[in-house]
Amino acid sequence: MHEALYSKYGFFNNEKVRSQKGGDFLTSPEVSEYFGKILNKWIQKNNLDLNITEFGSGTGSLIEQIDSENKFAVEISSTARGELSKKNIKNFESLENLTFRNSDLVFGNEVLDNIPCSVAIYKDNKWLEKIVTLENGGLSYDFVEARKETLDWIEVNQIKGDENIDIEIQTNIDIFLENVINKLSPKNILFFDYGFEQKDRGKRKYRSLIRTYKDHHLSVDPILEPGYVDITYDINFSAVKENLKVLGYKVYVKEQREFLLDNGFNDIYDDLKNQYTNLEGIERLKINSELNGLKAIIDSNGLGGFYCLIAEKI
Repeated sequence: MHEALYSKYGFFNNEKVRSQKGGDFLTSPEVSEYFGKILNKWIQKNNLDLNITEFGSGTGSLIEQIDSENKFAVEISSTARGELSKKNIKNFESLENLTFRNSDLVFGNEVLDNIPCSVAIYKDNKWLEKIVTLENGGLSYDFVEARKETLDWIEVNQIKGDENIDIEIQTNIDIFLENVINKLSPKNILFFDYGFEQKDRGKRKYRSLIRTYKDHHLSVDPILEPGYVDITYDINFSAVKENLKVLGYKVYVKEQREFLLDNGFNDIYDDLKNQYTNLEGIERLKINSELNGLKAIIDSNGLGGFYCLIAEKI
């Protein structure tokens, strides 16, 4: 997954900008600029200004809405970093490149789902791991005995074996968060992403939650077109929450819709609705487009149903 996404020939490292209308997918900040404006209001309400750092910034559609001179973008894609530089947003390739040691806020939108996972399956009363092998010039799947780190993650998160469900193992997310905390000691952590809570995993109708996207549509199996499709998966927010609690944070998980409603969504919507009523022609069409964007980011069956994780250092 890491090679297919981030290597020299990876999905995020060619000349195409992925997160835009002409790319392969859209996230909330591209759907509506008010997503970032509402996040900015939350940041100001909580008086956060020291080294505000976004991970997985893409082209900067979210961080550019943050009203602070003391903000930084971390983005592994060289193509996206070029776009960030055009917007005069200070950007770095990795956590290791950051020169400061403390932060009021670390945040990200749809970044956790691109941190490579491994896959465990339960068969004949034991855990196996899914691997990719190179055979006769092509890629194929195989299974091996699960590694200790995988078994430890399963045990810590109290996951029961079910032969009908693949388990996306998020050890790399745990390592990422531990490294961020060790480097930046953030007072607050905020992540938005699609996912689930462990108690609800059985309600998902799919065996595997790994999938690919290309040109705004679900695409092929990950090993069929490596480097040409986005590989992603639903985040187990229960596991992320428990890891952050161990690392010394008070953690809340809510839907994106709830976060937006708590931080001024209705005021913005009502103001735009009044403008729409009083305008005509092209200006009215522009306001209508903005209203549709707002509806999309709060829709419980779409972006509004994504999860929002807020962590405060104890």
